[in-house]
Amino acid sequence: MVVVDVDSHVYEPPTIWEDYVAREERPAVRAAFCHEVDAGGLETTILNGRPVRALERSGIPRRACWRPGMTIDSIGALDPDVRHAVSPGAADAGERLRDMDAMGIDRAFLFPTLFAEHFPLVENPDAARVLARAYNDWLLDFASADPRRLLPVAILPLQSASFAVAEAERVARRGCKAAFIRPSFLQGRFPSHPPYQPVWKALEQLGLAACIHPSAGSTNPEWSATGPFVERVATNLRIGHDVAEAVAPFMDNSMLLTALAFYGHMEIYPALKLTLLHSGAAWVPLALEKAETYLWLFSGIRDVSLEPERVFFARPSLVAFDSWEQAVGHMPDVFDRVAAWGRRRRGDGRRIPRRQRDPTLRPRLTRVGADTGSDRTVDRHPRRNERYEVSAVQRDQPIHTRARGARDDERIIDSTTCDSAGSGPLHEPPVPSAIERYRPPAREVCSNELHSGIGR
Repeated sequence: MVVVDVDSHVYEPPTIWEDYVAREERPAVRAAFCHEVDAGGLETTILNGRPVRALERSGIPRRACWRPGMTIDSIGALDPDVRHAVSPGAADAGERLRDMDAMGIDRAFLFPTLFAEHFPLVENPDAARVLARAYNDWLLDFASADPRRLLPVAILPLQSASFAVAEAERVARRGCKAAFIRPSFLQGRFPSHPPYQPVWKALEQLGLAACIHPSAGSTNPEWSATGPFVERVATNLRIGHDVAEAVAPFMDNSMLLTALAFYGHMEIYPALKLTLLHSGAAWVPLALEKAETYLWLFSGIRDVSLEPERVFFARPSLVAFDSWEQAVGHMPDVFDRVAAWGRRRRGDGRRIPRRQRDPTLRPRLTRVGADTGSDRTVDRHPRRNERYEVSAVQRDQPIHTRARGARDDERIIDSTTCDSAGSGPLHEPPVPSAIERYRPPAREVCSNELHSGIGR
């Protein structure tokens, strides 16, 4: 059995700025975004020439505090008034591999933490280009400790579509299979907006999975994401601690998924490997259903499908679910093609699949692959006993997933290589592409002319 964590994080060390940025570029880069910790453990974060408060409001590095052997009680016993060091495995590959061994995780996709929160808000496009290159080079070196087990997810300088495309091409040549995209606003632009079309096209052509991954946004200015608004409400309610992390991720991801439905994004890029992470999965059917409702009422952006749920499940889509989400296990017909497990933390040992904590729940989603040399999440349907597979993050080739309501004899399996060692995909008979198989009747196409006067 091969266990793949599709949402694991690093905690970026100062060496990114010290060793991966050229000396002559450091002043501009540090003014744009930098993070450092002094000998006493005090943090300094600078964003666009101004100080930004630390991600943590106490001495406990909540995003990277777990070590093998720690329990819920031992974590709860940590003194928040004492500054605790970040877990070594957050920035040291050797320690990380040992942590993975202790948790029984075979392979992990590596996402940013500080760069997820701050980097998308960098205003200087050239500094963002240098920072993205520095972070990606550091992450690739980190993953080189064991390329089979540590799978880097690159960041892109979306401050410039041209720079983002160039960086995507560069990291693809170096072996990256996925790219991080945060669903946030920068200078009034959202990832669904037209200026980013070249980026989406490049990701599709390069075969890079587009990993839509939010951050809490607790330190960000308002109108950049939902997190700052949530924190302002929490402050007025005198809650006493950050709460955006509990609700902002699925709000940001659902906002982008809705926007993609309205812009016809999923139809324009049918082979793009669209991946939703760090926000759970239970909200996805509801968001698609709501998008369908309002598309029928007043879609006027462009001609799009009026059934985005059918489109989503008939294309290479993936959703990371959390261990505590009982709803995912209760809806196998919805999630059996698109669900993959992600811890959402660098090393919280408590976040193990619920089936391991409650054996009374039917383990519909199990990890297998040792017999085929591939990493896949496999669902054995409780009624049909059929075998369906979805990858941790779709890799070298587009996968094909079956639209809900398709015939049972349409056995759709993803094709994905697993690692640099060359494990090959499963070989199945040719399957029509999602866009070929999904041909909605004429009544499902929304015309700008027909709807031009609705909702205005």
